[in-house]
Amino acid sequence: MRRQHKAGEKLFVDYAGKTMPIVWQATGKVRLAEIFVTVMDASSDTFVDAPYGTL
Repeated sequence: MRRQHKAGEKLFVDYAGKTMPIVWQATGKVRLAEIFVTVMDASSDTFVDAPYGTL
């Protein structure tokens, strides 16, 4: 079912699934990042970021 939204009315925010390992090539150190996703309602513009999670 398709939903209609007014422009600028809503922003959908979520952390998507499991953490993802990021490896620094110079040191071999591994840090975990969480995938953060936002989607604008009417335009479906998407923003994705991978900030480091807690160690």
